[in-house]
Amino acid sequence: MKEEKEMNSANPRDYYHPQDREALEALKQIPGFSAALKAFMKIFNENMIRGLNMSNKVRITDKQLPQLYRLLPPICEKLGIAEPELYLEMDPTPNAYTYGDSIISITVTSGLVDLMNEEEIKVVLAHECGHIACRHVLYHTMARMVLGAGSAIPGMDLLTTALKFALFHWERCSEFSCDRAAAIVMEDPVPVARVMSLLASGSEKISSQINMELYMEQAKEYQHLLDRSNWDKALQYLALMNQSHPFLSVRAAEINNWCKTRAYENIIAYIHEEGGDRCPVCGTVIQEEWMFCRQCGTKLK
Repeated sequence: MKEEKEMNSANPRDYYHPQDREALEALKQIPGFSAALKAFMKIFNENMIRGLNMSNKVRITDKQLPQLYRLLPPICEKLGIAEPELYLEMDPTPNAYTYGDSIISITVTSGLVDLMNEEEIKVVLAHECGHIACRHVLYHTMARMVLGAGSAIPGMDLLTTALKFALFHWERCSEFSCDRAAAIVMEDPVPVARVMSLLASGSEKISSQINMELYMEQAKEYQHLLDRSNWDKALQYLALMNQSHPFLSVRAAEINNWCKTRAYENIIAYIHEEGGDRCPVCGTVIQEEWMFCRQCGTKLK
């Protein structure tokens, strides 16, 4: 029997979106960010989050809901990450989110599972795993907890209005990197863009009838609106200011355009090259000249 060839994993430095990087650097420069992060880390307890997950959700494993679990390991292998814990939560709103730092978990809602088919759920899981690969999760956890609970969390009175808006802005920008991760896993932008249209329409029946080319045109018209005047641009910024995700048609067009680039083609080609030596800690394929693993920092030589 022919042995299956081990696949290379994608490196996030190759698909990290420039807006994501710029927004994170800008966030770190805002006065009060370091103090807020230190205050958050003092009260952040991963075991508390894990306890809530274990007590209130259904943990998905190879024995519990295996039809959902089996989607996860190939995604993790392709993105070069350790498997997070996976949970199902009762919530009619289609959603998925990732929490943690060293104990990372992905939660999908019942509304998302009911709305999407297997391929679409895989896109969502790949997107969430992209947050892990890009090391977004700690800052995302901080953003969701402190922006949700606000001053109820000790020390979070340090959050200024500017810092709150900067957190939201970075969260929006980080979604672009993870859409790229999903397109790498799927090796096709089409299902990623289709998930956007599905989330926009909220109906599996209607979504299947949506003309995706016309849907992409919406993003172009939206860009024309932004370019029309500074006032229109300001109004759209105000509309997005308190949102953690960029508009869906914009994301669909963005991923469709990126997947036409040489950068995307090179990543897919690399994934299917014959695998070389791997990091003993994180499993990332390593290059001969590396002194340290560029994924986890492990000393190699």
